[in-house]
Amino acid sequence: MKPDIDKKVNSSNPRIFYGWWIVLISLLGITVKIGSFNRNFTIYVIPIRKELGIGVSSIAFADMLGRLTAGISAPAIGYLVDKFGYKNMLIFGGVTSGLGFILLAAVHSYLMFCLVLVGLISFGVRAGYHTAAIPAINSWFRKHRGLAMSIISTGNGFGGAFAPLVAWMVLSLGWRRSSFITGVFVVIFMVSTSWLVKQSPESMGLKPDGISEVNDNDILSSTDYPEEDFGVKEAMHTIAYWQLMIATGLRNTVTSGINLLMAPMMIWFLQGVNRSETESLIIASFFMMMFSVGSMILNPMIGWIGDRWRKEKVSAVCMLLGGISMLVLLDRSGSLWQLGLFAVLLALSDAANPLAWAMLGDYFGRKNFATLQGWHHLPNQLMSMSTPVWMGFIFDRTDSYYWSLIPCIVIYILATGSYWTLRRPKLPYDVKSGIVGSAR
Repeated sequence: MKPDIDKKVNSSNPRIFYGWWIVLISLLGITVKIGSFNRNFTIYVIPIRKELGIGVSSIAFADMLGRLTAGISAPAIGYLVDKFGYKNMLIFGGVTSGLGFILLAAVHSYLMFCLVLVGLISFGVRAGYHTAAIPAINSWFRKHRGLAMSIISTGNGFGGAFAPLVAWMVLSLGWRRSSFITGVFVVIFMVSTSWLVKQSPESMGLKPDGISEVNDNDILSSTDYPEEDFGVKEAMHTIAYWQLMIATGLRNTVTSGINLLMAPMMIWFLQGVNRSETESLIIASFFMMMFSVGSMILNPMIGWIGDRWRKEKVSAVCMLLGGISMLVLLDRSGSLWQLGLFAVLLALSDAANPLAWAMLGDYFGRKNFATLQGWHHLPNQLMSMSTPVWMGFIFDRTDSYYWSLIPCIVIYILATGSYWTLRRPKLPYDVKSGIVGSAR
């Protein structure tokens, strides 16, 4: 009979479990990350292009270099997170990216722009924030891991909602002053909030999810609340590790292109009934907001479901819905209800991303999570960095996104199968003897 774990949680301490404060800090950090760079840096593109006299493709190339650098350095960054702690890497990421924004305000050449964007802003953003926040959540939660990771992922939607503020700053203050102010804010905010991060629940006399360590009789046994820590080599010798890597890589291959080209795709779809570009842009911005709001609502819902059903199956269903969202746009009817359906289905597929990191923690434990996450990032970045390029290339040659959407649908189907067939790896020890493998 399964023990009643919930009755043992916070039995001696009615206060809010500190892990939920870690969730709040991580959520705010990711909101800052998305609001300053991932979703809203696009607002800087036109004024930077005009002032530096460079093309949009040049800026996109710099972004691709940033993704490549992030992918190559991801395993080392993951190791550093495990070695030096989440707090230190959050501070490092905030200071590095913030300093990048400050220096961006002073660049006057394309070379300096590339050095600042790739070496400071992009590297800092990808070395901290998600890279440190997700391992922190994995350490503090087990039973509610999917929900907690989904909650911090709502920062993607919150950050995107700051687009009007960023646009107002750029238009009223200029992009240089806006960049400087953003950099100062990022440094102050990330340093001040990161100091509140605690390395582990054990450091506060707790277990993951808030189980109090009062005395030996109150501590849950391994059969009540099993811990399954794999060594790095042990994890990499399992089929599950590589299959999960492929599944997340396939998903990110699509989303990297869709996120960057969402507005142009929507405008292309809306112009199928001869709407003007200006009218289509206004309508598209509304449905992009719908997508962001949908992500904020659906992320915790999908996380909650994933904690109660198999995360693999939930993720597979979300990938299938993502493929259907692409299918909706193929007829280019310009119908508003179809565009709304596209936004909702895409938000559902987007909500599956935190479940992948929750599965990584479920499968392989807490001890080496960041290192294993870093090795996941390497192929993800390499697979995804080219998608905006080939989607844009197809559009430039055909004046249509039709033949860009077809491969995206196929990739989503492959991701569906990869998630659906995932199986939990066997423990790295002989269960009967309890002897741990040599790689631990």
